[in-house]
Amino acid sequence: MKKTIFVLFFALATHLAMAQRTVYHHQPGKLFNQGKEMFLEGNYTGAQDLLSQFITESTDRLLIEEAKYMMAVSSFYKGVKNSGERMKEYLDEYPESIYHHQVKFLIGSYHFDEKDWKLARFWFDQADLDYLKPSEQEDFSFRSAYANLQLNNKDEAYRLFGLLSQNSKKYRNAGNFYAGYIDYTNGNYDAALRRFEGLRNHPEFGEQVAFYSAQSTFFNNKLDEAIRLADSFLKAYPRSEHNTEMYRVLGNSHYRQGRATTAIPYYENYFGSTARPLRGDAYFMGLSYMEARRFNEAVQMFQKAVGERDALTQNAQLQIGQAQLKLGQKQQAQMAFEAASRDNFDPQVRETAMFNYALLAHETNFSVFSESIALFENFLKEFPNSPYTDQVNDILAETFLTTKDYQAALAAINRISRPGRRILEAKQMVLFQLGAQEFINGDMNAAVQHFNNSIALGNYDAKARNNAYYWRGEAYYRMANYPNAASDFQAFTQNASPADENYAMGWYNLGYTRFKQNQYSSAVTAFQQYISAETNRNRTEYADAHNRIGDSYYYNRSFAEAERFYTTAATINPSAADYAAYQKAFVMGLQRNYQGKADALDDLMRRYPQSQYFDDALYEKSRALVMMSRESEAINVLQQLVSGYPNSALSSQAGIQLGQLYYNGGNYQNSISTYKNVISKFPGTDDARTALLSLETVYSELNDIQSYVNYANSLPGGMRITVSRQDSLTYLAAESVYMRGSKAEAESGMQRYLQSYPNGAYHTDANYYLGVLADEKGNKQQAATYFRKVADANSAKYLDDALIYVSAIEYNNGNLNQALADYSRLANSARNQSSQQTGQMGVVRTQYRLKSFHEAARAATAFLANANLSPEVTAEARYLRGKSLQQVNEVEKAMDDFQSLAQDTRNIYGAEAQFILADTYYRWKSYDKAESQVKSFMQKGTPHQYWMARALIVLSDTYRAKGDNFQARQYLESLKNNYKGSEADVQQMINERLSNL
Repeated sequence: MKKTIFVLFFALATHLAMAQRTVYHHQPGKLFNQGKEMFLEGNYTGAQDLLSQFITESTDRLLIEEAKYMMAVSSFYKGVKNSGERMKEYLDEYPESIYHHQVKFLIGSYHFDEKDWKLARFWFDQADLDYLKPSEQEDFSFRSAYANLQLNNKDEAYRLFGLLSQNSKKYRNAGNFYAGYIDYTNGNYDAALRRFEGLRNHPEFGEQVAFYSAQSTFFNNKLDEAIRLADSFLKAYPRSEHNTEMYRVLGNSHYRQGRATTAIPYYENYFGSTARPLRGDAYFMGLSYMEARRFNEAVQMFQKAVGERDALTQNAQLQIGQAQLKLGQKQQAQMAFEAASRDNFDPQVRETAMFNYALLAHETNFSVFSESIALFENFLKEFPNSPYTDQVNDILAETFLTTKDYQAALAAINRISRPGRRILEAKQMVLFQLGAQEFINGDMNAAVQHFNNSIALGNYDAKARNNAYYWRGEAYYRMANYPNAASDFQAFTQNASPADENYAMGWYNLGYTRFKQNQYSSAVTAFQQYISAETNRNRTEYADAHNRIGDSYYYNRSFAEAERFYTTAATINPSAADYAAYQKAFVMGLQRNYQGKADALDDLMRRYPQSQYFDDALYEKSRALVMMSRESEAINVLQQLVSGYPNSALSSQAGIQLGQLYYNGGNYQNSISTYKNVISKFPGTDDARTALLSLETVYSELNDIQSYVNYANSLPGGMRITVSRQDSLTYLAAESVYMRGSKAEAESGMQRYLQSYPNGAYHTDANYYLGVLADEKGNKQQAATYFRKVADANSAKYLDDALIYVSAIEYNNGNLNQALADYSRLANSARNQSSQQTGQMGVVRTQYRLKSFHEAARAATAFLANANLSPEVTAEARYLRGKSLQQVNEVEKAMDDFQSLAQDTRNIYGAEAQFILADTYYRWKSYDKAESQVKSFMQKGTPHQYWMARALIVLSDTYRAKGDNFQARQYLESLKNNYKGSEADVQQMINERLSNL
């Protein structure tokens, strides 16, 4: 082949020489020859000048073709920017040129210099090596090899570099180096090292050879030799760009040789000089820190090792968990173990991680979505022969009691085919807790069912059984089932230990159930048992028990004993002694100590001017004064009651009494005016009818019956002078049927009465009973129509019940303005405290829904000032006040309510309050407070898991704001994997945040 190349080259040179002799002595041939000489001498600028002039003057086609070749090639050697295009133009013009191989080679070389490897290889492939000069052949082979290497055509590159290493003097070293490099990249480290051997001191390749030799030795697992070579490299080339990798080799090799302490400084240099460390080395660095007991640094390194879901990430998460345990960070450890347990790249790692995750979920009560139960169950299913099996079985029973998701716990227990005693103990307590949860939620029927099931299990857990008796009694009491409530409280007090936290209250509640059934002697016994058992005598119940004993003696007409207990109650709790003082005064009256009664009532009104018994005190004082024949003083007291308390339940009775006293004193006009006031303000009531009858007596005394007749006939139909016999009999017959329980017949009778007497004396009563019957049948709107008529009639006898019903219907139907008017009326006119509080709370709810937040907050504050509010309604009022204050930017005041609510996360208000507190702290950039709030919430737990999920999202946001993206992602991934809710907003928030991390 070489001989053929030489012959072709010789023939070409002879051709050029003959052409030279032919034209040398003639113009423009002289220009051609001189230009060619300059070209061959490398004077490309001069050659281009002469050849350009030659082309202009000559007509010799062959010489012009050769001249253009030399001009195009000269532009390449001169480094002209567009020389590649000039050579391509030449080939376009002379595609069959005898120089086309040289031109294609040089075009490829042009693109080679431009690092356009694809075009370079393309043009090299167009040229034939055999038609190039020997020097060009070496350049061609090297450049083609290098271009192929850059294009990752390593096989062709390796072949060409191999030939150069054998046959080329110019490129022998380069051929060996690049062939060795390809061996290195292909993992043929021994072959690479053999090629590098002769290049260690080469001025151009020495540094690269030293680097790749160290790397090849390292990858061959000849770690001691790799350490020697890497150390030598760092000393020889202290400023090399490869030093970072040499530090990695040293750190990795020392660690794998069991010298973790020695590895640390090399690894620290490595991690300090690279922005993207290798995950595997981050893992080794973490293990080195673990051995050195530098656990914080270990966590940071293991976090760098976490990446795509693979075995390395799984192992790194396991090690993060172990390190966090060493640091006492159990919640963070649990998150890491959870992450490691999700995958099964390494089954042994999964087993260890799953066990530790479940164990920590149990120990820290951090199983916010009850995942610990499922984890333990899944663990036993997946690893039945694990060395942890016995421990898991023991823990599982205990876990049923620590989870707040008792429904999930019960389902898990029911999946156990043969539960042992410990599991049954847990089941009894879980059933009790489910009942307690339903009790808190206000579903008494569901609560009773769970308590029944807990009691039915027997005595596996005596405390759970006793508590079930106690709270079932509470549920029955709230359902007004006093016999059943009494039976449960009796069972509780008989079985519970006096040390039980509810023991004393069991007797107190038993006393109330007896009292409600008018079993006053039994009530006294129970209340006295409570007084003996109660250790905290500052409780409101302690004074209340004395009042109820006083009431019981009062109803049994043991007035002296009643007075004694009322006096004691007032002494025990002076701030709430108005009831006892009132009852004590009342008993004095029964004992005919009228002056003592009047004095006691004066003392009550002086000491308790805001007492709910103030109107009662005025009325009873007037009666005492009458009994002492001090009518004029009684009149003043009654006037104060009627004018000061127009909405009092006693106002109509006081009016009748006042009218009678005016009559007795001969003041007939005032008597008439007073009676008429009662009739107009309380139409349709028994007191109004009494007032009308009394008016007849007054007018008779004045001998003015016609005026009486005229007045009476001007009144609505129900207030005629006398109730017709037929009117009365028709209504009373229907009422009698109702009282016997024949409701359908009673309904027909009431309707017939109203058809016959639409404005009859008893039309309010009939409408009321028809409303009750409609409600019992579930016809809410029809019931509301009847009760609205009752409310419009303003009959004090039924007004509270009617307003409670119609206000609730209007509220539920969204007629909020009407609901507000009805609730406000109820709050202002209620005849008892319970109805008044219903009205007040209704105002709070309605104002909030109307977005009248200032008014809602004020109404809630007024409502919360009441004594003896139930925990459930107190929580709701605080919640609505807090939310209202938020809306009017009084956030600091709102936070007080939310702090109070957050203490009890069993109800939904407490759960949401926990979220609101954390979210507010986050928005205030109080990140430590936000973190602490959520973690406290996690410890408390809650059945309202939506708000737990929202709080965990706040925790993730908090970590991100603090720059801890790893923790932020961990919490989001845990939430995504464990939250069972289907709310779209939660899933959207999780996914959006994960995509941004």
